[in-house]
Amino acid sequence: MKRIYITLGVLLLGMIAMAYLYFSNLNTETNANDLSLNAVASNSSIVLSFENDKSFYEILSGQELFQHLLGESKVKTFKSLKENLLSQHEINTAIDGQKVYIGVLGGESDKVDYLISAQLKSGNEPQKLVSRLNSSKIKVNKIGEIYQLTFTDSTSCFVGIKDLLVVISNAPKVVKNILKGQSLTDPNFANYIKSNSRFNKNTLANLYINFNKTPSLLKSILNSNINGELNIFNKQNSFAALSYNFSKENLLFNGNTDVNDLNSYYKLFTTVPEQKIIIDNILPQKTANYTIYTINDYKNWFGNLTAWFEKQKNSENVNKNINSINQKYRLDLNQIFPKFFKNQFVTFQLSSGEKFGAVALVNGEKVSQLLLDLSADYAPDIKIFKEANIAYSFFGEPFKKFERPFYTIIDNYMVMANNASSLQVFLSRYRNDELLIHDENYTDFRDQLSSSATISFYVNNPNSNDIFGRNLKSPFYKQYQSKNGFKEFDAFCYQLSGDNGKFLSNLLLHKKTEKPIETDSLQTNP
Repeated sequence: MKRIYITLGVLLLGMIAMAYLYFSNLNTETNANDLSLNAVASNSSIVLSFENDKSFYEILSGQELFQHLLGESKVKTFKSLKENLLSQHEINTAIDGQKVYIGVLGGESDKVDYLISAQLKSGNEPQKLVSRLNSSKIKVNKIGEIYQLTFTDSTSCFVGIKDLLVVISNAPKVVKNILKGQSLTDPNFANYIKSNSRFNKNTLANLYINFNKTPSLLKSILNSNINGELNIFNKQNSFAALSYNFSKENLLFNGNTDVNDLNSYYKLFTTVPEQKIIIDNILPQKTANYTIYTINDYKNWFGNLTAWFEKQKNSENVNKNINSINQKYRLDLNQIFPKFFKNQFVTFQLSSGEKFGAVALVNGEKVSQLLLDLSADYAPDIKIFKEANIAYSFFGEPFKKFERPFYTIIDNYMVMANNASSLQVFLSRYRNDELLIHDENYTDFRDQLSSSATISFYVNNPNSNDIFGRNLKSPFYKQYQSKNGFKEFDAFCYQLSGDNGKFLSNLLLHKKTEKPIETDSLQTNP
């Protein structure tokens, strides 16, 4: 019996020792991978991650749309990196199966920089690998603590090595800062990526977005301030984790978006279930962009909006304004919009730059009657509110720019604009059936995504040409117009569907539909 106890004791100690060694090695490996993750996450607003294996590159070789997204110069650089670095057996073996992170970040002198980080397998000697790079294909030049690699096609990059961590960038300053440890200042985004990567192990690649750093990226691209329709990217404390779905026709990502800022307007929608979108039926054919919001229970949502006003320290002003209007015109605004609002509203912009807001109504004719005393006639079918901030008081941030708008009510939709001429343009196109839903590319785009969402951001590429021309810096506008650039894409959409405090998300870059060339069936060959 004593011998049995001794045997059991030895087995138990052995199991404990094995468990300790296993989790110790697992923790070491995790910490090693964390180095490459932290390096890229602390700098970048956009991060693409994938495992370095042959199958990934074989599958991705069939996806030409990434090349249009990156631009010719970046494509040339990445092609050189793959052909001249990854093609070398020692390099490929050292990172085979390892996580590779590619980050995009705003650079200096109106440039967008890239950052690649990876972790070498244990047992590799980084300095020996670098020494083997000097060849007829690669010229290695040591500059202080980093290396400059120049390839035969004249492209170059900068490489930094710290223990088993390898970082590559087009900007030497980025590499130097990482080696000095200046990049590891904010762990929140890295922790977010790490926590979400557990659920995305079986996907080809994952995309992570840090909206906190988006303004610094946009400053390198835009020659204007981040306002108007672009204000959604300004001061948004949000993260997104998306999985790449391979397709030759589109770039499609699915996943989650988390709004971390409790004071964010978008936080009001994170518990709102998706609704079937119908309000885009009224949008003119020349719509450049829109943002659609859907609400299933306005009474409950309005309570959250009231709390949001309080957080913005604007609740007192909103209530005072509504009470003043009610007393002055002897009506009750709370019996108009809350009662006759249907389930969605939209803000949109035409290719000409004109901006609009619209609200779906249950009974437009009744609303028109109730607002009679509060409105002044401007033209047939066009009125103007006599008082300010009415739409903002009931729908919040998107209608802040329509302080005392002109409006029209047609087919149970209230459409607003700051200029009467804009509404006349809208009415003309609406009555002539010149609508976005009749555009073949838009119809094809809608077929690629769910017809339901809580919030939907949409940009029509061709219709946005003049707007981008005014707002993009010259190099990026050329890339936007290039046939090998964004011109291949017809539209961009970012769909959000409320899900218990976060958003289920779809991100789509839609390619133009290739129309088959019709041949004349009566034509005969000579």
